Amino acid sequence: MNAAKSGGRMVARRHGGAVPCRGVASAVPSATPATPQHISHYLAHNPTVTWEALSASFPSAAAAAPDGYVDAVLLSLARNPSSSSSAETIAKNAHNFFHWSAANSSSSPHSLRSYCLLVHLLSRAALIRHASVLLQSAITRHSSSPASHFLDALFAAYEDSGTAATTRGLHLLVHAYAELRLPEEAISACRYLARRGVTPSLPAFNAVLHAAQRTGRFRVAWEVFELMTLKRVYANQATVELVIGVLSREGALARTAALVGRIHGKKCSPGVVAHVALALWIFEEGRADQGILLLRRMLQRNILFDDIAYSLIVHAYCDIGELKSAHEQWDDMVRRGCHPNAFVYTCLIGAHCRREGGVSEAIQLLQEMLSKKLKPYDATYSHLIIGCFKQERAEDGSEYFGKMLHEGLVPDIGTCNEILEALCGAGEVSKANELVTAMIDKGIVPGQDTYCRLIDGYSKVGDAQGVVKIYYEMEHRGLTHCTEVFTCLIRGLCQCGNPKEAEKFLSVMERKSLVPTSDMHDTLISSYCEKGNTKRALRLYDTMITRKETLIPSADTFMTLVRRVIKVKTNCSLDT
Repeated sequence: MNAAKSGGRMVARRHGGAVPCRGVASAVPSATPATPQHISHYLAHNPTVTWEALSASFPSAAAAAPDGYVDAVLLSLARNPSSSSSAETIAKNAHNFFHWSAANSSSSPHSLRSYCLLVHLLSRAALIRHASVLLQSAITRHSSSPASHFLDALFAAYEDSGTAATTRGLHLLVHAYAELRLPEEAISACRYLARRGVTPSLPAFNAVLHAAQRTGRFRVAWEVFELMTLKRVYANQATVELVIGVLSREGALARTAALVGRIHGKKCSPGVVAHVALALWIFEEGRADQGILLLRRMLQRNILFDDIAYSLIVHAYCDIGELKSAHEQWDDMVRRGCHPNAFVYTCLIGAHCRREGGVSEAIQLLQEMLSKKLKPYDATYSHLIIGCFKQERAEDGSEYFGKMLHEGLVPDIGTCNEILEALCGAGEVSKANELVTAMIDKGIVPGQDTYCRLIDGYSKVGDAQGVVKIYYEMEHRGLTHCTEVFTCLIRGLCQCGNPKEAEKFLSVMERKSLVPTSDMHDTLISSYCEKGNTKRALRLYDTMITRKETLIPSADTFMTLVRRVIKVKTNCSLDT
C-alpha cells in the first residue's frame, strides 16, 4: 500500500520492509513526457495502480492530455496483453486509469471508443460486473447517438484489440440493452452481431426475451425467438418458459396448446407449443416460405413431431392459396406414416371454400373426415358456412350453421364477424342475429365491427327499426362514442329510405361532442332528393356551405341536388 501511495517508487521486500524501487522509478523518468506508451507500460507492469499513484507519477498527463490520449493508452493495453501481470490486474489498472483521467481532465468526457476499448479489456479478464456497469453507463451517456453508431464503435474496438480480444464484450452489449429495458436496441444488436459472424449466446438471447416480455414488446420477443432458432441457438428451459409467458400474456396460450393437441392427438410439452407458436406467428406475418423453411429445420433437429411439422406446412400452403403444394405435402405426410387429423382437413376445407366453385370439394373433404371418425370443430364449420353463403349455397350454409350452434360451437370474434358478413350479405339477418346471441351466451363480447355488420344487414333488407334497435344495444354496451358508428347508422337508415330518422342522429352526435362529417351530409342530401324532399336537402346543403372549414359537399352531391332542383322547377312550370 505504501508503495502504491508513493507513486510506485517503493516496493515491498519479499520478507518485509520496503526498499527503493529503481526499476519502477526508472520506468517513467521525471524528465520523460508521459506518452500513451509510457502510461500503458506503467499500467501493465504494476500490480496495483491507485489514483494517488497515477497523480504522483503523471501530475500533468490528464490535465494536458489531447483528444484520443486515453484511447491510445487503452488500445496499447488491448493490443499487447503479454506482460508479467495477469489480464485481471491489467484490466483493473486500466479501469482505475479510465476513471482517474476523467476526474482530472479539463477537456470533454471520455469518447465512446474509450468506453468500448475498456469494456473489451474488462471482458477479457472476466470482470463481467465491471464491464456490464461500464456498458450501461456508456449507453446512457451516449443515448443521443443511434444504436448503429454504438454497435459500430464496439465492434471496431473488438477488431482493433487484435488476437487477444474475446467476444464476451459483444455479448455483454446485448445483456446491457436488455438490463436497461431496451429490447428493440437489444434485438438490433443481436442482428448486427449475427451479420458479422458473431452469434449471440443463449443467455444473451434469453436476456432480450425477458426484457421484451417484461416490457410488453411481444413482437420483439417473437423476433428474438425466430432469430435464435435460425442461428441454431436452440432453446433451453428458460427460453421455453419465457416464450410461454409471452403466449400467456397475449392470450393465445390455451388456443395454441389446443391446436397442438388436436394435431398430435394428445398433450405435448411446452417446448413443442412454443415452437408451434413461433411458426404460426411467422405465417401471420405473411412469410410462409420462411416459416416452412424453419419448420423443416425443426423437423431435422427433432424439435417437433413429424405430424405437427407436416400439418403446419399444409396449413401454410393453404393460407397462401397453393392447393397443389398443400395436397402434395399431405400425400408426403401420409407416406411417412402420419395419421390424418382434423386440423389438416380443416385447412384444406378452408382453402377449397376460398376458391371459386370449390365448396363441393370442401364438402367431400368433410365427408371423408367424418368417415375417419375425425370430429369437425368451430373453424371447420366456419369455413363451410362462409364459403356456402358467399357462393350462393344458402341452404347448405344454413345447415352447417345449425349444426355448429347445435354442437355448442362458437368461433372467435374475428371469425364470427366474417360469418356475420356472409350471412348479412345473403340477407340472412335473423341467422346473423342468432349468431350474436350465441356469442354473448358463450361469453364472447361483440365489438363495434360486429354490430356495424348487423346494421349493414338490417339496412340491406330495409328494416329501419332493426337498425335503430342495434344502435340502442350498442349504446347500452358503450360502443357509440366514435364517428364510424354514426356513419354506418346514418348510411343504413338512408338505405332503408328513412333520412328523417337518420338526421336525428346528427343531434345525438353533437350531444356526444362528435363532429358530423361531409359524407354523412352527402348521404342525407342524396336520400332526401330520392324521397323528393328538395326543401330539406337544400337546407342541409346550406348548412354545409356555412361551415366552410369542416363540411365540403362532394361534386356528386352538388349535381344530384342541381338535377333535383331543375326537375322541381320544370314540374312547377308545367303545372302553371
